[in-house]
Amino acid sequence: MDSRLFTRLGTLRQLEIFVTVAEHRSMARAAEQLYLSHSAVSVQVRKLADAVGLPLHEVIGKKLYLTDAGREVVATANRLFAEIGRLDETINSLKGLKAGKLRIAVVTTAKYFLPRILGAFCREHPEIDVEFHVGNRAEIIARLDGNRDDLYIFNDPPSDLDIASHRFLANPLAVIASRRHRLAGRKGLKWPDLLDENLLMREPGSGTFNAVRRHLEKRGEALGKTMTIESNEAIKYMVVENMGITILSAYVLADAVGTDLVQLRVAGFPVLSDWHVVYPKAKSMSLVAERFLEFVLKRGPDVLPMENLERQVERALARV
Repeated sequence: MDSRLFTRLGTLRQLEIFVTVAEHRSMARAAEQLYLSHSAVSVQVRKLADAVGLPLHEVIGKKLYLTDAGREVVATANRLFAEIGRLDETINSLKGLKAGKLRIAVVTTAKYFLPRILGAFCREHPEIDVEFHVGNRAEIIARLDGNRDDLYIFNDPPSDLDIASHRFLANPLAVIASRRHRLAGRKGLKWPDLLDENLLMREPGSGTFNAVRRHLEKRGEALGKTMTIESNEAIKYMVVENMGITILSAYVLADAVGTDLVQLRVAGFPVLSDWHVVYPKAKSMSLVAERFLEFVLKRGPDVLPMENLERQVERALARV
């Protein structure tokens, strides 16, 4: 029937353009990513809105916001693209191929170890294309909520979304300082010994921040004065320069052989948390995503420098 939406809806390309606009909240940035002119993007978005019969976005104070209809179009388009991708992989599988695309989004600290797992997987499946997104916890939650990717890596998965979550790797959070720090090499340290230190932390709401805050609250201790820095790399450089101490995943140390970073032996640390691989429960998993999920859960730790990591943890726990 001509009155039905699918007889009026525009092309898949229009949906792709609008999803890109929604992602960047900008026509201009979407045009840059898609290698189109600003006017071409604007025209296609307008045609899609005409087909839907409702405005899909509005501009307030030079900022672009999605309408309710726009959010529904984006959510449906993402589901549609996921199903098309699955169809493509199914057909490739029937042809005896192992091609396809894997989309992964991870919180920042996971970049210290996930490329090792991803590299091992891609060596076994060289035909697979990978999209790898790194962001802070809020950014990755937004991608998860929008069903933008196949799998997501968190050390503190959101509790308010309907997700499946699998633990696959320990994530010890250690107190880290410069080798030149006055407390480096000291044994028997307690948290109050650090309260006068300049504590460099990720932003409130990050997985590391949440885990440390919960740990200290259980012990009846306060976080103390902190300096918020949104980049792990910036934190590492500041700690190396002895501008403060930090609490980060021990994977930072495991990958920092030969640097000026050391673990402080502090009672109650490292905080033992876990890494999780996450996806929406209602998601139709692609064949490639299913393969990678199985790889992560069964073989992930086998391709990581576990001896180096475990040695760092053992040193932190070996207190006198």
